[in-house]
Amino acid sequence: MAKLKKYGIALLKYAVLIVVTLVTLIPIISVILSSFKTKIEYLTTGRLVLPENWLNFENFVTLFKHGRVLTGLMNTGIIIVVTLITSTLFATMVAYCITRFEFTGKRLIEKMYLLASFVPGVIVHLIIFKIFAGCNLVDNLMSIVILYSGVDVVSLYLYKQYISQIPLSLDEAAMVEGCSYFNIYRTIILPLLKPAITTAAILKVTYIYNDFYTAFLYLPSEDKGVMSTILYRFIGPYSSNWSVIAAGILIVTIPIFIGFLLSQKFIYKGFIDGAVKS
Repeated sequence: MAKLKKYGIALLKYAVLIVVTLVTLIPIISVILSSFKTKIEYLTTGRLVLPENWLNFENFVTLFKHGRVLTGLMNTGIIIVVTLITSTLFATMVAYCITRFEFTGKRLIEKMYLLASFVPGVIVHLIIFKIFAGCNLVDNLMSIVILYSGVDVVSLYLYKQYISQIPLSLDEAAMVEGCSYFNIYRTIILPLLKPAITTAAILKVTYIYNDFYTAFLYLPSEDKGVMSTILYRFIGPYSSNWSVIAAGILIVTIPIFIGFLLSQKFIYKGFIDGAVKS
């Protein structure tokens, strides 16, 4: 009876895993198959029916020819590179100050960071957009960089956990040798934060790449479009040609999908290492 119950629970777990896997994979497989079909073929065959010609790249040619994909990739790349540099420096500096120093208002600042994470982004953008419009930053890539460069709560607490594991004796030894606080941060703290920086960078890149609302609001022109807004604007003229839209979805999804598969072990390792305080 005990064995029967054990096998029944195992069977149920595998059944649930199979169902979840199918629910996740079927839409992805459907998009891949549809991207190689012609318009007529898409309308006359099922979503999971194999395309007649796997070498039909007409949809992808249309996408790159009329969809401004290269412009979106370039703008997205610029935003990601600049943002990673600025956000990493700001977040690690803030975490270093909060973790290593005692000063008036320290607890208040930590609570304010936590409170800010609960404020809906739409409300914040109503105020920020007016400020950026007054500074002529709307339709400028720098507007997005400034917004993404802010210190987010996840990165802040991740860096705090890592810094708290770095022995304070290293700071004291460096100060005895004549190092300033900035040199301690630059030569000791920052190099030891590489696992946390990798994890935070991966999360930041994923967020930036998938964020549609912010880019659509602050970058209205096509020349300043990123991958998410490029796809949105491309769908309009081709709203009846779902095979071309499927090709667009596939092209936009591939970079972040591959990046996540290659880096997921760093994400898990970063959170696990940061969660254990020695």
